[in-house]
Amino acid sequence: MKIVDLNNEGLESWWALLRHLSASSKLELASRLIDSLKEQEPVDEKKEWKDLFGAWADEKESAEELIRMIRGSRFVNREIESFD
Repeated sequence: MKIVDLNNEGLESWWALLRHLSASSKLELASRLIDSLKEQEPVDEKKEWKDLFGAWADEKESAEELIRMIRGSRFVNREIESFD
């Protein structure tokens, strides 16, 4: 999951939503936030474009057949009106 960093304006908008919670709900939310800080942050593995090589290797169709299939599945609903 992508990590989100909020500025003061973003935090204020969250606080406007959360400040009306009951005390027990706020404590539960605080507890969950603290628990999330104890967890390790996920390592963002940088994906290389080279990792995509052979991604369609298991397809039975040839490249030309795949292109024909994709173009054939396009739906064009264009009505040309005259200027008259």
